[in-house]
Amino acid sequence: MSLKFKFSGVFITATDTSVGKTTVAAGLVGFLKKQGVDVGVMKPVASGAIECDSGKLISQDAEMLVKFSGSTDPWAWVNPYCLATAVTPALAARIEGITINFDKLRSAYDEIANLHDFVVVEGAGGAMSPVFENLMVVDMIRALDLPALIVSRSALGTINHTLMTDECLRTRQVPVLGFFLNRFPKNPNLAESTNAEIIASVGGLAHLGSIPEMGDLFSQQQVVETFAQAVHRDHLLELLCEPE
Repeated sequence: MSLKFKFSGVFITATDTSVGKTTVAAGLVGFLKKQGVDVGVMKPVASGAIECDSGKLISQDAEMLVKFSGSTDPWAWVNPYCLATAVTPALAARIEGITINFDKLRSAYDEIANLHDFVVVEGAGGAMSPVFENLMVVDMIRALDLPALIVSRSALGTINHTLMTDECLRTRQVPVLGFFLNRFPKNPNLAESTNAEIIASVGGLAHLGSIPEMGDLFSQQQVVETFAQAVHRDHLLELLCEPE
């Protein structure tokens, strides 16, 4: 039976940069594809892109999402703004003389959403990372009119970071579906083993899974299988899908 979604897509944001949004987003893409879902992907704004052999700038994050989804959508939709400077997008855009237009992002998103059952969108940095001038990632989520999933670290301090991110999003009228703890250690200490429970209890946030640490080298199959084993499948699908 095909899934009927409550939303056209979901936005993957995080408590900070380098928390592992791309891996979690790719895992979610693989998980949904296993449910028979035609998944579109988008990385609206990327900085720190690399130059490929043809001289074109490529976001490795966007490239990973495309690989996992099998998307053949135009790159101009998947990653409308690809910046070379490895700093927050607002600064990279200023350095490179680029104007980031949210209407253009919305238009690209709509093109992707029209072709797929569901779209997984990955942000840049944390929810309050500047995207352009005084506009933040949270403003971009609102412009796309999407609910958010938060990716958090597993370590000490993540309670504060996750609850602040949740409050920031909700204050700006972005629905938050839940959170993932990423890079969860094989032998967690006391803080790591209780963080999810406390975040869920104090913040009323749905804990959707603790994704194990996979190291620096991992295959597509490993990411998809690890995510599928760690995710709270029924709870995630309940949040994303209409009742049968």
